[in-house]
Amino acid sequence: MIALLAVGPNISAEVTPSIPYMYKKVAKQQHVPTKLFFALALQESRKAKRNKVLPWPWAINHRGKPYFFDTRREAYYFMTSLITKGDNGFDIGLGQLNWRWHGHKFQDPWDALSPFTNLTVSAKYLREQYENKKCTGSARNNDEKWKLAVGCYHRPSQKIEDKIIAAQYARGVISLWKQI
Repeated sequence: MIALLAVGPNISAEVTPSIPYMYKKVAKQQHVPTKLFFALALQESRKAKRNKVLPWPWAINHRGKPYFFDTRREAYYFMTSLITKGDNGFDIGLGQLNWRWHGHKFQDPWDALSPFTNLTVSAKYLREQYENKKCTGSARNNDEKWKLAVGCYHRPSQKIEDKIIAAQYARGVISLWKQI
């Protein structure tokens, strides 16, 4: 079953979840701030379910339209149908990594839908952006450097219009980060 759901930019105190262990483990392994990493996953794939708001592991965004599948298998069938058609313009999993640009980082589509694997690849990519001088070279402090890295996670191009989109995205993640 596919559920389409839009969740606003803020999460209320009543539904703000504690950070699941897997996020803490991956964040520590990849040397990214745990709360920031969880906020990024919330920004990318959050879904409200049973009065909780959590990142959703079987989320796929296809050309701007979000899909939240009930099972990994359903997401896999949707994803492989797109790939079979030659359509690689979609984001997958908890970190919403774009298949066109990041698909090679996974063994196969099923692997990309593994929550632990998807988070690991996402955290590695966030860390790469943090270490990317083109992305974060103008930062005055560590917090600003992470904010720029988050923006580049979403929009790595350094054109003016891309930097504007990246900054808007980063503001959303930082807002969530402050709520956790």
